Amino acid sequence: MPTMNTLIRTALLSMTLCALGASAQNASVSRNSELKSEKLATSAVLTQVSAGTSVRLMSVEGGWVLVEVGSGAGRMAGWIRASALNMQANASAVAGLSSGREALGNNALTLGVRGIPQAVARSNRHALIIGVGRYGDPSVPPLPGTKLDKYSATQMAQVMQVPEGNIQYLQDEQATGENIRQALLSLTAKVQDGDRVFIHYSGHGTRYADPDSGGCIEALLPYDGMSKGTISNKEMASLLSTMTQKTDKLFVMYDACHSGGLVAPALTARTRGILNTNDEGALRPKFAGTSEMCGNPVNVKTRGLVNEQVNRGALPQDIIHLSAARDNEISFDDEQKGGLATQYMRDCMLRDAKDLDGSGAITIDEMRQCAQDKINRRMANDSSYKPHNLVLSGNQNFVPSWFSQPAPLPVAIAVTMVAQAEVKPAAPTVATAAPQATAAPAAPKPPTPLPSATSPVYVAPSSTTAQALASSPSATPQTPAQVVAPLSGEQALGQMFNQRNAKRKVQVNLAKNPLVIGQDALSFTVQSDRGGYVYAALAGSDGKALYLLFPNDLNQNNRIEAGQTLKLPQDNWRIKSSGPAGTNHLLVMVADAPRDLTTLGGRKSGPFLTSLNDAQGRAQLGALLSTSKVVSTQVCQNPQTAKNNPLCSDAYGAALLSIQEIP
Repeated sequence: MPTMNTLIRTALLSMTLCALGASAQNASVSRNSELKSEKLATSAVLTQVSAGTSVRLMSVEGGWVLVEVGSGAGRMAGWIRASALNMQANASAVAGLSSGREALGNNALTLGVRGIPQAVARSNRHALIIGVGRYGDPSVPPLPGTKLDKYSATQMAQVMQVPEGNIQYLQDEQATGENIRQALLSLTAKVQDGDRVFIHYSGHGTRYADPDSGGCIEALLPYDGMSKGTISNKEMASLLSTMTQKTDKLFVMYDACHSGGLVAPALTARTRGILNTNDEGALRPKFAGTSEMCGNPVNVKTRGLVNEQVNRGALPQDIIHLSAARDNEISFDDEQKGGLATQYMRDCMLRDAKDLDGSGAITIDEMRQCAQDKINRRMANDSSYKPHNLVLSGNQNFVPSWFSQPAPLPVAIAVTMVAQAEVKPAAPTVATAAPQATAAPAAPKPPTPLPSATSPVYVAPSSTTAQALASSPSATPQTPAQVVAPLSGEQALGQMFNQRNAKRKVQVNLAKNPLVIGQDALSFTVQSDRGGYVYAALAGSDGKALYLLFPNDLNQNNRIEAGQTLKLPQDNWRIKSSGPAGTNHLLVMVADAPRDLTTLGGRKSGPFLTSLNDAQGRAQLGALLSTSKVVSTQVCQNPQTAKNNPLCSDAYGAALLSIQEIP
């Protein structure tokens, strides 16, 4: 139990961090200290830090501070006790923060270490956070760490830009079965078409015999406990069915498990083990069983919330379900830090997950891989249990929030500077009715295309020009293990396509495919089952160039009505095939609301916006495509004017096509 002084010191720290904002803050080390690889007293020591050393603060969590020491090739990141630091501004706040068990009261939120382009909370995001650590049924063992999961889940919701007023909490005695059902029904009524919802549950899971299914089914255990009923996956899917017909994306996370066959004697806490050097807090299985038969997962009939929702008409593209363990595993609650799944998904979402494919964004599966690695290391030397495996179903390519640029990743070793060549495509050439071409500035001039006597012609960049730029290196800080192959234009558009709302139908028909280089022009039609705003992006056949073709400086009218056929390009502009031979990829999206094109305002190629196929450009384009222009305005902040208003939706439908270019 934290002391009053600890709570006061924690409050001071929280206020100090709020005053400083999201940027990093310098501090100095007040005494000789160890820089740890993780927030554990028993973690590996990376280096000794002498008193007086200046460090850069990145995050404050539970009495530990993530810091960077050194610079350049000698830069190193790790964890140090908060009590060993002096802040240059308000030194007493961090220096007085307790460590160890007293730090349980420290719920200061992590500093922002990923740059989110639209950091303002969005009125079209909602969260329901449920935690049950104390049960009304005395036969159900407690889970003391769930009270910390509440704060971790809040941080996750904030990263997904859920406003504080749109987060509802049910904790312990509030989280009865009836209250959970009512909260879901109320949330369904509140959610508007195209909104996003995050639901987090931390508590016991269970499994019981169900005569109707002919076997055992899985369920969550509300505060009422066994005697007052549970909420099965089947019932949960039914409660969510109406909501999923409205939401752009529904992300549900269960930090619970449904298997008890391996933990017959272990419903009480497994205390800190001498043989497990990674231990810090006592671990408790997050399972409460009802029968020996259903404790063993040999006859499970209805596995998975996504399957249950799909059976009720939901589309898996629009659902994300993350559970803490497989059906034959148990997950754990750490009394000092919360559920292993929740605390590590929080860390990975806020800071630690790596952009494994160099896409410029971090998917939910990349976050899962990061959290799984932490679970594996946490349980590596446990004499009683093996690591449990996070299970992700539904849309594994979901991006919870687009980041403006890859964040500097905290690493447990010195960061090596690696000079990495980045291939930049040539700028396109726009030909007018005059018998010459005007090349975009600061790019070599490609071969002059045949001019059009009637309308401007867009000419794709040549492979020769792109190759000429390939020798221009850019020094990017990377560890050798983090260097990844460049993402192709097709993959970049594919990731944006995977964020679409599958309930919105967009049909695109090509007038001709393949296109003969130097002869044919691109032409296609667009139809949508609902009105919206059309955007078209093209990844060039060179595999590198990435352009936003429509709207453009020649045509800004991109509104389309439901059922209307829109022909693109239009008469005042054309896109002529100029090679190289290969495959282009065209992404056409119809968004509920207009997008703010100034996001890419600094990158122009003639009348078109261009997002060079690098991580920053892809992140900018992804943020553009996934964000309504007016979602943060007063219109969408006001419940009356936002109700049933498509301008307040981030959702979009999309189609992705391949276009061949041949000699």
